[in-house]
Amino acid sequence: MSRSLPPHHLPPLAPLRLFEAAGRLGGFTAAAAELSVTPSAVSHAVRTLEDVLGLPLFRRDARGLTLTPAGEDLLGEATAAFEGITRAMSRLKGTKAAGISVSVAPSFATRWLMPRLPALRRAHPALALRISTERERVLPGDGRFDAAIRLAEAPAGPGEWRHLADEKLVPVAAPCHARTPLPALLAKVPAIHVTSLRQDWAAWGSWAGIPVPDATRGLAFDMTHLALDAAAAGMGVVLARLPVAADDLARGTLVPMGAEMPTGTAYWLVTRPGLSRQTEGRLFTEWLAGNLREAAAAA
Repeated sequence: MSRSLPPHHLPPLAPLRLFEAAGRLGGFTAAAAELSVTPSAVSHAVRTLEDVLGLPLFRRDARGLTLTPAGEDLLGEATAAFEGITRAMSRLKGTKAAGISVSVAPSFATRWLMPRLPALRRAHPALALRISTERERVLPGDGRFDAAIRLAEAPAGPGEWRHLADEKLVPVAAPCHARTPLPALLAKVPAIHVTSLRQDWAAWGSWAGIPVPDATRGLAFDMTHLALDAAAAGMGVVLARLPVAADDLARGTLVPMGAEMPTGTAYWLVTRPGLSRQTEGRLFTEWLAGNLREAAAAA
């Protein structure tokens, strides 16, 4: 004999969906764009819910919209409920969640991200990632990518930008060269260059006050991780970019041969609007930011 369950006392579901998008994305306009409705429709839906509840869900002032405590409470439950329904639909249809597609520079992916992916999988086994290292410029939210890890001086362009870590340049070489002063070492072994970053040695040499290696001589590679491997093999001195080379320094396969120079640029996570407020996006964002902070501190 089946047991009857009490009826669910639910608010109107259509307005709830529009409210959830507005709260998650931080505004009526962004919610309207995501759901292909007008901002006035989102505003009307929120007012409908407020009338049903007898409570304000947003504060409206000169700065825009902010969630009230009641709004934050409802948003958390609504987002969790909609995500649960989405997962259930995916299971019933025999499909997997779309996951997050991330664009990453090849050397960052090879040197820093790949060694840490097993730990990410252990911590969040349900988090689905698609990593791309194509070199063309991408725009998160363009239908192909949800996020990108980029080097820039400051936020520039669409999407939501989160600062991850400042970049620094430091000359590094194999441990067998550790006892030789850098000027004397550069007289004995080649300076290693990255073809797209040949200005690095000139910038660091001017900043550090040492003679600049000739950019037309020595060894040159088109990938940063290949240049680092050549230096670790004792083939010369390369300017490493931190925190990408943080693991090499932590393991001792490369040793610093001079001071760290701030480049004025930083690593940023650029995401499509609202991704960091969704469960998968929040998990990835927090994991990435925390691990890059740790790598920068260790280096």
